[in-house]
Amino acid sequence: MFLSAYLAILCSQFPVDVRAGENKLTQLELHESPAGSTFEWTDADDSLRGGLTARPFRVEKSLTISAALEPLTGADFEGPLTFSFRPLDAMGSAQTQTVTRTPGGKTWVATFTPAEAVDHRFEISWRTTHHKVVRGVVSVGERGLPAWLNWVIGGGLVAVAVAIGLWILFARSKESPS
Repeated sequence: MFLSAYLAILCSQFPVDVRAGENKLTQLELHESPAGSTFEWTDADDSLRGGLTARPFRVEKSLTISAALEPLTGADFEGPLTFSFRPLDAMGSAQTQTVTRTPGGKTWVATFTPAEAVDHRFEISWRTTHHKVVRGVVSVGERGLPAWLNWVIGGGLVAVAVAIGLWILFARSKESPS
């Protein structure tokens, strides 16, 4: 009984985010670029690198997470990685995929489709010397205009600009002969 009381007091002294599983050592920092987001994570045993494609992240637009796991010592990791994706404030009910890499491949890839425009947490977990889980957060925005509509509007604006330019050019050339 003394041991359990001591353990309870010790655990209550941890910061709230550590007790809730939000250890800073297991959080992925995303580095943004126009092509997507990349991340890196390393501990004493493993190095995990990867990225998320389909920037900007939008509702009902597929989001692909790829990861390459390399042990710092020993043989290559051959086991599966488990990817999960869910709204940040949701408990449970995550979209989860356990993925094995293709023979000779270096990456594990999972695709998810966000259903709501809120911040989402993605997790990557695996088991080497012990079970490891790393987490990252992405912001998912509202669904935008379809790409074809953007091209039509852009093309229409270019056509109007060319027409106005030609009209100005030819209208001035008719007035010049004085």
